[in-house]
Amino acid sequence: MSARDRLAEGFKLNRRELATYLTRMVVREDVAEELVQQTAVRALEAESLPEPPQELRAWLFRVATNLAIDHLRKRSTWRESLLGDARDRAIADKGFVAESKLLSGSPEMKSIAKDHLAVCFACTLRNLSPQESSALLLKEVYDFTVHETAAVMDASFGQVKAWIQSARAKLTARYAETCALVAQQGACFQCVELDRFFLADQGDPLRGTHGDVDARIAVLREKREAPLGPWHRQMMRLVDEVLDEGVSSGDRGPSER
Repeated sequence: MSARDRLAEGFKLNRRELATYLTRMVVREDVAEELVQQTAVRALEAESLPEPPQELRAWLFRVATNLAIDHLRKRSTWRESLLGDARDRAIADKGFVAESKLLSGSPEMKSIAKDHLAVCFACTLRNLSPQESSALLLKEVYDFTVHETAAVMDASFGQVKAWIQSARAKLTARYAETCALVAQQGACFQCVELDRFFLADQGDPLRGTHGDVDARIAVLREKREAPLGPWHRQMMRLVDEVLDEGVSSGDRGPSER
């Protein structure tokens, strides 16, 4: 098998995970897809590539990680109220509500609560440093060891451990403050609202768990090759509108576009 054929096969095997990993990092699926394409171009331009499949996978994730971190360094973190602001806009948008009702009761909406929990996790990660987000996802969702994560990120073992611990602490504090699934008093329970709206009848996506960061990570692991669903693709249009308003009012850094 030629080097190009080996690369094509390796890229095909890892493409879905690369796409979801980058979507978790940058949230915007269209931006993630651009980064996936850039990863492929970097691979084609490389003078040599690792031969063992696992080493090629790590190499592809290293390129994707560098691209994602470079992208995020040029952008500010997202304000914590972003999903709530997008929810308010969704309720006020009659066209969006009408389109959403057409999906109600459909099989593809059965996992809407878990889908939204995964999107919420990604949005919350945007309030962490890119290194914290990347280290946590690589280690806890995409099955790299700490040593392998350090190699992917060109960092030390200690740095990766510190980033993961910091990410976990920040996520735990954030969810304890805002998520109604944790203490039954947080402001956000959108995933359960969506489950009811779309007649999915799955209930609390964290039912039967401790409702902690590990329980949320388990959902991401379950969906680590799944792209955004049809409703969340529509929802991201509203997120774009909220972000664009932030640009005009000075709430956000350089454009996400």
